[in-house]
Amino acid sequence: MELPMKRSSALTSLLRAAGLIHTTAQSAENVCADQVTGFNEIGVFSLHGLSGSPQEIERIVALTADRQGASFYRIIQLEENSSANAWSVQAIFYA
Repeated sequence: MELPMKRSSALTSLLRAAGLIHTTAQSAENVCADQVTGFNEIGVFSLHGLSGSPQEIERIVALTADRQGASFYRIIQLEENSSANAWSVQAIFYA
């Protein structure tokens, strides 16, 4: 079951109290190419050989962006290697 990305504050408080989410929840946001005008690029992130769904790979990128102090990220490449059943991803982080 997937929860929507936006939660009410009451639901967030309930989930946090139940230990189902942590206070260090993802805060970096995915943006499109036309939204990054004026943003400061702070780095490029690449990983290869990841297993999981595209949504799980995006979550890894979002959490990494957050840990690196980025407010926004843009995935510029997400590619599945079907013979290895693995994903490669490249993203740009923005302040």
